[in-house]
Amino acid sequence: MENLALKSLFIIPILFIVDYMVMIMVGSISYLLGFTSNFRSVALVVILVSLVAFIIVLIPDIKTIIRKHKPA
Repeated sequence: MENLALKSLFIIPILFIVDYMVMIMVGSISYLLGFTSNFRSVALVVILVSLVAFIIVLIPDIKTIIRKHKPA
């Protein structure tokens, strides 16, 4: 359980920073290329990819917790 909490404690802020940086890059590049400012779909894709990556990182820890609490 400690491992899951520690991973969450460090991974969530890193994902927020990475998402923010990606959105800054997308906004800057689109401004330089003259595209419109409607980026809802790009933001959703970036956030969904981050969420999937976060879940994939935590799946092994969740499986070990389930195995520990499974009755014999």
